[in-house]
Amino acid sequence: MTLLVDSEGNWTETLLKYIITLVKGFLIGIANIIPGVSGGTFALILGIFDRLVQAIKSLDLTLIKTALGALKSPFSAASKRALADEWKRTDATFLILIGLGAVISVVSCAWLMGYLLGNHPSETLAFFVGLIIPSIAVPFKMMEKRGPAQLFWVLPGAALTVWISLCDVGGGTGEPGFAIVLLGGVLAISAMILPGVSGSFCLLILGLYQPTLSHIKQLTHDPGMDAIIFISTLGLGCVLGLVVFSRLMAFMLERCRSQTLAFLIGLILGSFWVLWPVKDFDQGARVLDSKGEAKEDIAIATAPNRLPGDKDGDGMLCVRCMLALLAGAVGAAGVSRMGKLKED
Repeated sequence: MTLLVDSEGNWTETLLKYIITLVKGFLIGIANIIPGVSGGTFALILGIFDRLVQAIKSLDLTLIKTALGALKSPFSAASKRALADEWKRTDATFLILIGLGAVISVVSCAWLMGYLLGNHPSETLAFFVGLIIPSIAVPFKMMEKRGPAQLFWVLPGAALTVWISLCDVGGGTGEPGFAIVLLGGVLAISAMILPGVSGSFCLLILGLYQPTLSHIKQLTHDPGMDAIIFISTLGLGCVLGLVVFSRLMAFMLERCRSQTLAFLIGLILGSFWVLWPVKDFDQGARVLDSKGEAKEDIAIATAPNRLPGDKDGDGMLCVRCMLALLAGAVGAAGVSRMGKLKED
């Protein structure tokens, strides 16, 4: 990457790196809005999956002990050094910028994605298929070996994503138990990191999606102990899942990197089943949000696929989907270029 160096120093170089990381976080956030896709998909094709996993893994007891120790003497030189060392060890700047970029994209693009999914769902899905297909070359190049023994793991990865998408979603009519809510938090946060797996869909399968929305609404309007316990349990599951899964993924990438990357590629390929543009959208699950409105992303993710030609107007629909797919492929070139830019 060409460095922009100011005549009085190199602050523009640092600023550029921060902006690049922020934009990557922005793209990861957009992926979390797309039905059937997770932030891990873009983290992988942007080439920062390893770094993200390692950074999350570093958030451990050592960090907590250092922070608590610094509270006793916050202005001492030893505390400042210890905090600076922990900041570097945990890659805190990277994590904060990725998280900030993701939040910005979710807040700023949610309305746009809602409009596109609500009014042009097939074309929107086709665009993201076109965006993701060429980008699979990125994790493929990250594999150290590409023989049959490694590429075999693409199959179970794809099968897992398709199987999850075909599972019946729970209605969430009853109050789920503590163990189910805790498990839901573990699976949801892990799925949001895994490429091609939707965390919200995992909550749907367990029948936790609607109760989660209801309890969040209750917390914001009329907090009750049941809502506090539910959200706290779900949050605890998310923390446990983040801690355990990041270590498991780091271990797998270190011990069997090529097989793990092949499995992750399979997860992405399997997500194309959910992203198939031609669906019976009116047959998708109707889940209401906190405002009582149907969530388009859930309806689309659960809608059954169909072949083109079954309905009138499919000819023009296919043309529009092909154009959207090509536009996505062009966008993939930009994403690929972004993935080559280094944050440090």
